Amino acid sequence: MPAPIAPVRTLGRRLREARQAKGMTQAELGAVLGLEDENSAAPRISRYERGDRMPDEETMEALAEALDLPVAYFHATSDVLADAILLIARLPMSKQREVLSKLREWAASSKK
Repeated sequence: MPAPIAPVRTLGRRLREARQAKGMTQAELGAVLGLEDENSAAPRISRYERGDRMPDEETMEALAEALDLPVAYFHATSDVLADAILLIARLPMSKQREVLSKLREWAASSKK
């Protein structure tokens, strides 16, 4: 079995994919963090995307907001969980509760 990818690498890959899907450059995304200078904005985002650095909680929230994604998406331990987080986050709260209820039912029945 292959070794799991380090969480910082997973976060970096998802961050890069989300940024590119929004059509943003690293410098543009860095500007969201208040880094107006391209000489500091792009390298900082690049370090996050390569997995060299992990954003702190406040920075992660700003990145997620700029990319219109939930923070949990970037930290999910598998792509299946990440996709589930995206799908659930797009639903209205009433539907989110329904999904959660159904998941609890499935989890309880799988224990039997």
